[in-house]
Amino acid sequence: MTCEADGHQSRCSSVGQLVIGEPVGTFPFGRRSDRCPPRQLPGAAAVVLGVYPSALHIRWSGPRTRIAALAVDREPWPFWDGADEVDRVERWREQVGWRPAWGRAEPAGRLNGSSGRVLRDQVLRPLGLGLDSVWLTDALPFFHVHRGPGTQGAAMVDRYDPFAAEHGLPRHQLPDRPAPHRLIERAVTEEGQRLMDEIGRSEAPLLITLGNEALAVAAALTTGGLPDQLSRPSYGRRFSVALPDRSIDVLPLVHPGQRSSSWTQAHARWIDSLAT
Repeated sequence: MTCEADGHQSRCSSVGQLVIGEPVGTFPFGRRSDRCPPRQLPGAAAVVLGVYPSALHIRWSGPRTRIAALAVDREPWPFWDGADEVDRVERWREQVGWRPAWGRAEPAGRLNGSSGRVLRDQVLRPLGLGLDSVWLTDALPFFHVHRGPGTQGAAMVDRYDPFAAEHGLPRHQLPDRPAPHRLIERAVTEEGQRLMDEIGRSEAPLLITLGNEALAVAAALTTGGLPDQLSRPSYGRRFSVALPDRSIDVLPLVHPGQRSSSWTQAHARWIDSLAT
């Protein structure tokens, strides 16, 4: 499968019943939500498996509302580090035909590419790797929205959608984040073959899973006793698992977005262990 790692023109083959590039929703201001293509690198030092992609965010100051970080497009590839957010926001403004009556749309700053920067600094750098030496992919390659008070979904429903109705813009239509067991089930069923193909074509000797859900997906797709949940006592341990044509090491780590102090401490101890 060959995909562009940027833009919305897909050159990908179909996977099961779902065609890569097929839209699954609409972001605020009208950009479609479709598959976030992996950043492919044959001969990669490692494959990094996340859960699902993040988004390009803007700081929106509307006529009567303000949202500090509003998701308006999918990120260009998994674990984008946000380095070119200014150019991407400007391009996005052109794509949606931004109008002065809608207010101001500016880069959201540190919220763009935050997971990519944590991956770069807290996972890859301690391993002697960089973002340019790894294959980046997600278990479910679609942006999902958290719902509830204070969430991105609430901001879209309560502040963007009423504005959209007044100005003839499309309401947001984005999938809710699935429950963990459902996300794992969908990833294995709908994306399992794609993920195995990617790992195989990468030729990488190492698979890094980020978060329990990514680990559980990898455990379901491989053989060799890979656990389906992270464990603090064994944090940072590598496991060897079997692929159809070779074996590969798996390094299960926490997701860059986790905020638990105990897992943060476990990860810090792992980094320290690499330096000794």
